[in-house]
Amino acid sequence: MAKRPIGCRPYLAPIPIVLVGAVVDGRPNFATVGDCAVLGLRPALLAISLAVSHHTTRGVLAEGAFSVNIPTESMVALVDHFGTASGRDIDKGALLASTPGPETEAPLAEACPISIECRVHSLVEIEHRRIFISHVVQTHVDAAFLSGSPGHLTVAPLNEIRPILYALDGQYYGVGGRIGTSYEIGRSLDRLRTA
Repeated sequence: MAKRPIGCRPYLAPIPIVLVGAVVDGRPNFATVGDCAVLGLRPALLAISLAVSHHTTRGVLAEGAFSVNIPTESMVALVDHFGTASGRDIDKGALLASTPGPETEAPLAEACPISIECRVHSLVEIEHRRIFISHVVQTHVDAAFLSGSPGHLTVAPLNEIRPILYALDGQYYGVGGRIGTSYEIGRSLDRLRTA
């Protein structure tokens, strides 16, 4: 298959769409963000990239903490609205109920099945972007999406949580079914190492 260049596009798809929560001027605010990435599991690290002009950026800089909330497909209209309207102009906290995170005070969106409290470790500035590399200090999951016993809890599969995905084509997507189990499905190719 022949590949053709299409320009400087970070076409790493799908992109999870999250709501970044921060306290701005004493009230909860949420920004729709596609620039969010896991940087490690041990230690647990997340990074978000925000434009310097975003209202939420000011809150993250002032508080040194934020939340990453995973919205569901049923929230797509609100999520899209939050991505096109600024917290300077509308009270997003009035449109989405939240509670302060017990570890950081960052707002945790009640309608989102997963909320992750983060504390900023370091800041990287590149042009008009502010990249916050952060420690995950606590993850909160709606009990409806948990199974098992304390100390051995399992989070439901993604197709049950139904997060929102994006693919740099102006469209939102949902999650399909499972296609394999990590650290297992590749074992079928172990014979290639010995050949």
